[in-house]
Amino acid sequence: MKTLNIAKRIIRQIINDKRSLALILIAPVFIFTLIYLLLGNSDYKANIAESGLQPQIIEYVENQGITVDTLAVNEGKEQVKDSKIDAFLYNDGNGIRLVFRTYDAVKTGLIQKSIANAMKELSTKSSVQVEYIYGESSGNLFENIGYVMLGIIAFFIIFIIAGVSFVKERTNQTMERLMMTPVRRWQVMLGYTLGFGFFAMLQSIILLAYAIWVLHMTVSGSAVMAGIIMVLLAMSAVCIGSFFSIFSNSEFQMMQFIPIVVIPQIFFSGLISLDTLPYHLGLLSKIMPVYYACSALKNVMIIGGGLSDIWPDLLALFAFILLFSVLNILTLKKYRKI
Repeated sequence: MKTLNIAKRIIRQIINDKRSLALILIAPVFIFTLIYLLLGNSDYKANIAESGLQPQIIEYVENQGITVDTLAVNEGKEQVKDSKIDAFLYNDGNGIRLVFRTYDAVKTGLIQKSIANAMKELSTKSSVQVEYIYGESSGNLFENIGYVMLGIIAFFIIFIIAGVSFVKERTNQTMERLMMTPVRRWQVMLGYTLGFGFFAMLQSIILLAYAIWVLHMTVSGSAVMAGIIMVLLAMSAVCIGSFFSIFSNSEFQMMQFIPIVVIPQIFFSGLISLDTLPYHLGLLSKIMPVYYACSALKNVMIIGGGLSDIWPDLLALFAFILLFSVLNILTLKKYRKI
């Protein structure tokens, strides 16, 4: 009976905690549905061009739902570079070459599978050599998507640390004692943001430096520019983490925001090509700071772009920092009676 009483108490406690109940019953279904939509069968129709290939190969590829145009070699490569087509397939006399702009798990896999099926069906013995205009075709997966991992890790860790730390400041009544002094709400928030932001910036710089100089991650552009992107992402994580801490009464409740705030951003960070997603789900990336940071990191580290190429992404990160800073100041008054 004692065991049953304990079990009943735990059940009643969880039922009364609507947040925990939603985390247990709804969050897993939400995440798994998102995975299904993002990783399931894509209705994306690839568009490629060719030069000098056998008509039978072209016909077989087209029968698999891929649009194939015929272009000169230089024009085909240029259109791939400008993202006007997904890939360019041509015969240079020594074999068949397949050119992509950058590594893309969905598009690369879809097109390569279609061409491999065509070669197998037609018993063509020629091998297909894959090339990337930006990135290393001989590189491993880390080289091609390592920039995404940088953004995800930086945001995830800082979000948790900032959120939990803000919860501790409130539950320990440190903030209430601070507000007994002549200080304004924006000064409180700015002070906390700069304090946690210092370590966030330090972590981002160390992580990036370790990836470049120890793990030898290739950086085609400026390492300083990549560092600026990482710092802006870290600062946005501090502001967002502090905002969601307002709705948490304990560290555990802060962790409950991970499935809602962090995990969806992983899927929209660049691991999956957004224009291949069904139901226009790619538009959701526009409200996620990790998307903008990873997009900028890709431009700098893979493509070798500069400030003129990434300024919209930087502007978006600044906007997230400003927006959540203002929200933090406003919600401090409502929820903390400051």
